[in-house]
Amino acid sequence: MKNFTTLLLLIFLFYNCKGQDKDEKKKIDTKVYIANCKGEYSTKEKLTKKDKGWSLNNSDIEKIMNLSVPLTEEEWHFSYPITPCNINIKGYSYKGKKYDLQINGGSYISFFDGKKTQILGCELPECKKYFLKSKENMEEEDLSSSSNSESTQTKNYRVNFNKSDKNDIVFIEKNINDYTLKAQTDNKVFFTKNISCDFIEIDTNTKNKQAFNLILGYTDQYQNTSRKIVIPVFFKNNDLLIEKLFIATLGTSAKTGEEEWMQKEISEKTSLKQLDLDKILLE
Repeated sequence: MKNFTTLLLLIFLFYNCKGQDKDEKKKIDTKVYIANCKGEYSTKEKLTKKDKGWSLNNSDIEKIMNLSVPLTEEEWHFSYPITPCNINIKGYSYKGKKYDLQINGGSYISFFDGKKTQILGCELPECKKYFLKSKENMEEEDLSSSSNSESTQTKNYRVNFNKSDKNDIVFIEKNINDYTLKAQTDNKVFFTKNISCDFIEIDTNTKNKQAFNLILGYTDQYQNTSRKIVIPVFFKNNDLLIEKLFIATLGTSAKTGEEEWMQKEISEKTSLKQLDLDKILLE
């Protein structure tokens, strides 16, 4: 009888401890990180209650990390908004290593392993609900079907070439083998150029007085992005001009043998019309 009582006691303690473990695990999984907000936006936009109340839990962060992709410094600089709100996490486990994370409300994550800082960007539609600001350009619009029979293949972006109230627009038209970039001011098209690439984007959230950033992407045989080119485009004398290009290529590191993004900045002062991308990419 004594042995039976002891057995029952051990069984009770086992399940009681197991239940406690589940409760502890649940507490860890639902841990919430509150944003630390300081200052204001570079646009002088004031912090809102939404900004100050921004938070993520462990499950959110895991989903964000799975949705995000590596960014080059140039791509981050020209394509992602920076908010004064960050969520900081020490010792986060990612792909078998420990990192210090800083998650910015502008849809990007910086993580540091003690030696090197890397940046991830979360640009998919699923990312929007987790951040304060999205990479997506909210001024991007689809042309109505009444103005173009293939409206789903055409996008337009509102820009401001002359800092005036004129109707300035950049158009991207998808063709069978390439894209056509058009620019208009005061309802008149003044620029047209065909560009061969796998995908193309226009970023109007600029920081260095350029009219917009032209982002070109190239994919490999598996449809994975293998190269991106960011081109700051300036408007002057009714023409589109460039001063440099930022090229990021996915390759294998000679030191580690692992895949990483290799970055290159090329000075190329010319008009966008005269830019010869094929020649530059062959150099």
